[in-house]
Amino acid sequence: MNLDLMNHGYNPVIIKKADRLEYFEALDKALTTGDYTDFVRLLTRLEIEMLKKYLELL
Repeated sequence: MNLDLMNHGYNPVIIKKADRLEYFEALDKALTTGDYTDFVRLLTRLEIEMLKKYLELL
C-alpha cells in the first residue's frame, strides 16, 4: 500500500496498533462491497498525520 501511495506522490503512512482493526475492517468492506469510503477516509486521516509530523520536523 505504501509503495502505491509513494508512486502516486503521497507519503507512506504508519498504521498504528490502535488503528489496525479499523484498517482491516475498512479494507474488508472495500473488497467485499466495493465501497471504499471508509478505507479512503482512514488513509486520508493517516496521510494528514504523517504530513503534520513532517512539518513539525521542518
